[in-house]
Amino acid sequence: MSSSQSAAASVSTEQAPANRVGNLLLSSYDWEADRETLTLGQAVQRFRDVNGYVGLPIPAKPHFLKLFRKLINGSRDPEKIYLVHDASHVLTGTTFTHNEPPLVLLAGEAAEQGLYFASRGVPKAVGWMLFYGGAFVECARRIASFRQVGRGIALGIFNQAYDYARRTRLTNLFDIPVEGLWSVSVAEARRRLGMPEGGVAEEMYREMPIDPGLAKALREEWRSFGVQR
Repeated sequence: MSSSQSAAASVSTEQAPANRVGNLLLSSYDWEADRETLTLGQAVQRFRDVNGYVGLPIPAKPHFLKLFRKLINGSRDPEKIYLVHDASHVLTGTTFTHNEPPLVLLAGEAAEQGLYFASRGVPKAVGWMLFYGGAFVECARRIASFRQVGRGIALGIFNQAYDYARRTRLTNLFDIPVEGLWSVSVAEARRRLGMPEGGVAEEMYREMPIDPGLAKALREEWRSFGVQR
């Protein structure tokens, strides 16, 4: 290999990480260090505590939001819906806190829903419309930001997660046997469900493309939270 070819290869190698999501969308909170000992039940409670959950979220209003939730989750009781939802975040590694860049929270939700719909066999377009339809309603209610939702769409987070779940034949997240896994470690629960040891998100984001400009902006946002990425 000539010196010019070697230099070009070196530049390509150096630039590659900037063109991949890597850990830019992963929570900086230490969710995984004790996954071999932390039980699923403890992890779900941690997820709720870190994000300030007090009981169940406020019931959906206006009423057409209830329709979105029913289409997404079926006719389950709210307690079951939120239990499975939170366990899904913990098991797939699509965790987040509200004290991190807003796109991290949105990415966690978009990725979890992409994995969720794909694992249930729901057509991608239907799942996308349900998730982002609900997201835009939240934007209209000023609970979410149109800008952040737009960034998530541009990144293709939902589609990437959906394709990953179909490709890896991810276990059906609608039917997670939460009660049966409640007292086993997060790592063991993942093993029983055939999930990656470090969670789905870490593996999925590793090769997910990202625009260098957005990657730079996200790194700057992380620095404003005192985190180097």
